[in-house]
Order: sequence, then structure tokens, then C-alpha cells
Amino acid sequence: MTYRGERSRELATEQGRVFEVSKIRLAADGHVLDVLWGEVNSASGLDVGAEAQASAAEVIDAIHDGAKVLALFEASELPLRRRQFVIVLQQEGGEHLAFEGPPVHGCELVDLSRIEPPDTSSAGHGFAVSHPHYTTRPPIHAVSKVRLDADGRITGVLWGTVDPTRNDWATPEVVAPVGQAVDALLAGHQVFALFPSTNGHLPDRQFVVADYDGANTTIVLDGPAAYEREVHDMDRLAATG
Repeated sequence: MTYRGERSRELATEQGRVFEVSKIRLAADGHVLDVLWGEVNSASGLDVGAEAQASAAEVIDAIHDGAKVLALFEASELPLRRRQFVIVLQQEGGEHLAFEGPPVHGCELVDLSRIEPPDTSSAGHGFAVSHPHYTTRPPIHAVSKVRLDADGRITGVLWGTVDPTRNDWATPEVVAPVGQAVDALLAGHQVFALFPSTNGHLPDRQFVVADYDGANTTIVLDGPAAYEREVHDMDRLAATG
């Protein structure tokens, strides 16, 4: 099972497709981690299929490919309201979801219904089955490159969501601060390390969250040390200025 590097897969077009988001899961910093969404017919507004859970990365990928993604708000005092999601670039190089236009009272991310915390009691150690835009299990991420600080701790990642059934990326890889990987792990997602080989990158060990200096968090590889399967064996992101 190999993943051939950033943006190596062919991107399927999403032009003209419309998705509606009814629930979300937010990270501690207020950014979207996951959504509950479903596709609707752009002309009739009727559902095309059942709702499914997807990661923010999958939503971002769909918007990049031309889809329109709308949030649905419903309150006792207000009629059904919709706001369109857009992609916002972060200073660290990553992307996150926000709403188009100025703030609207009662129609912000915090006003959407929330996804219940995932049940991780039966989580295994292998890749789970995942289908882009239609996943029903927590997303699985893979990290192909890391950025390290002077002490060897991970501060940034090049990562994406993977589809193990196709041995390929489900979303393009993006550079993100390590905090996004921490949030994904805390939300019950799996995050794997990809190690370079002659034929591409091989998924091997999983990441877990680690605390340091009393108040900071990063990700480290789970389990005992393994020959040529440590963080310093992974491909590197260039250091930031």
C-alpha cells in the first residue's frame, strides 16, 4: 500500500454539486473538524442521498473542486437559513472553513447543531474503510512530511485524508500546524505516518498526542522504538523563517 506524494492523485470534478451541512464538530480553537452533510439536487433542493460524516479536509477538497457547501440553521424564532462555506488560508500555511460574508447573528459556526463525540472503544490498529465525501466512520489521515523544532518535536505536517480501499489519497495533501493533527486525534480520528521507500510512501505507525513543557502538545509515534520507523526517518518540511 503506497501513497505517491502530495497531489499525486487525479482530482475528480465536483462542479455543480451542492452539499448541505446540518451538524459540525469544532476544535478547541473554533475551527471545523468534521461535518454531517448530504448532497442535494441544486434545482429541486431534494436530498440526493443519506447524510454522512466527513472531515473538514474533505469539505475543503470538494469546494476546491467546484462544489457548493451550505450550512443549514434552524431555530424556533427563525425560518430555515443557509450560509455558504468558503476556504480561508491560515498564516501557518493550512486551510480552514468559514462562512462567506459578514457575521450573522444566530447563524455562525457555534450556532450549528453538534456531532456527538465518536465512540472509539472498538477502534483497531489497521486502516478503516473510507470513501471520500461519503464516510460513515471517523476519517483516517496520513502524514508524509514533518517539520521539527530544535528539540526534534513535530511543529507542522504535510498531510491528507486517505482512502485505503483505493491505496490513494481521498483529499490532496496540505501543510498544517501540528495543532490540527492534535485536534484530529482528540476527535477520534486515526493519523498514520508515511515513511519513504523506493516505490512511494508506506503507511506504518500511528501517531498519538503528547504533552510537553506543561502546556503544549504535539504528536509522537505510538509504541516502542522501531528501526527506520521513527520521526527522524520521515521526509521533512522546510523550516519556516
